[in-house]
Amino acid sequence: MIRGVTDPVPWSDRMLARWEVSRFAVVPFSISLFAAPISWLILLLALFSGRRSAIMAVLLLIIWAVPVWLDQARGWWLARHPHASPRWLRAVRAAVGDAVFDDALAHLKILHGDDPGYRIERAHVANAVQVAWNARRKGRQQAEGIRLDDAVRQA
Repeated sequence: MIRGVTDPVPWSDRMLARWEVSRFAVVPFSISLFAAPISWLILLLALFSGRRSAIMAVLLLIIWAVPVWLDQARGWWLARHPHASPRWLRAVRAAVGDAVFDDALAHLKILHGDDPGYRIERAHVANAVQVAWNARRKGRQQAEGIRLDDAVRQA
């Protein structure tokens, strides 16, 4: 067994991994397109208003800008380091659960099993987790539905 596999996964690692495999972390650089106009609006509000409003506007700008900058930094770092580390994979397993993680790895094995030089990338794992979640969601929806044979017999 790989050293550190049974170590507990910190909540910060689980939270980051959960964000990276979620549907909301699709394009990390797109958030800046929305951040710039809002930032300028807040700055203009700070410049052309009273002192109390200016302080509130600057605080709002900081509250708005820090997550945007952190997401930008994360996007740049992921662009430079696309491959998954064992620590990140443990965090993904802890965040999504063993069954979904195993389904995601099985999906990756189907896609890249014949390539001996393939190295797991974060984006591929995130996509595979989405595929596993969608398959489970579709299975739940089909289980709730009525089969055609049953509908014909009842009619």
